[in-house]
Amino acid sequence: MLIKIILKLFVFGILINLFFYLNPPLALAENLENRLNSYPNWNHQLSLPKPEQDLVYPQWFEGKWQVTNILKEQIAPFSPQFETPGFSANAQYLDQEVIFPVQFISRSLVSQNNRFVPSKVDRTKIIIADRQFNGSAIALAYLGEKNVKNVTINQNNSTEQITKFGEDNELISTIIGRRQENISEKEFITSEMTRQFFRRVGNIYLNLVETTTKYKLVDPNYIQAEQVTAVYLSPQDPDYFIAFDKPVALYSYKLNLHKLTTKDN
Repeated sequence: MLIKIILKLFVFGILINLFFYLNPPLALAENLENRLNSYPNWNHQLSLPKPEQDLVYPQWFEGKWQVTNILKEQIAPFSPQFETPGFSANAQYLDQEVIFPVQFISRSLVSQNNRFVPSKVDRTKIIIADRQFNGSAIALAYLGEKNVKNVTINQNNSTEQITKFGEDNELISTIIGRRQENISEKEFITSEMTRQFFRRVGNIYLNLVETTTKYKLVDPNYIQAEQVTAVYLSPQDPDYFIAFDKPVALYSYKLNLHKLTTKDN
């Protein structure tokens, strides 16, 4: 059951600080829109730079939204030789609506100077995801209150999210790579690589998850998105040499974001 929970969490891409030295060379940087358009022919792990700050969203993301997330397709490229734990169980979500709230908040851009001069706060406002709120909402929507104790963000590392379950089990998701592209004033695409580390007494499960998402602003209160999540085995996995840097699971989603008003909140 706990392994199935891990795979359900991989759905979002909520959720990486180092690459593994044992990995073969990753593909050179590529256009993210081309990456999405080439689905499902993903034959390599995407090379992404280490994140230096929070993911900055276009201004039109600001506010609270109701997300309807629909799994449209799932593929196990190495089946029947190999499938990730819980892959078959995730078929229950195909064409099913999963609904949860998310919010994007405004904050001042902090400019870092040298260590002898205090940091200054720029008056420029940027929009970022409320990672703790969003992570909790997504986990509860898929797993339920009985299975999730809490979701927190590491105060010393905003790229690290910790989800605690019962019996001292926890999932640590760390963003180790990220890139974003502004296609137009109404189109935005981003990709994140996340290291997923699931820990329970006497057992550890580790892999990498790429989440590439294209957002389109339809009107000020409605955003459409398409998303692909790819799961990669870590070099520590005994089955690693089956796939090397090729994905062992692919999930394709459609997302609809409808803005919530003060009354809706």
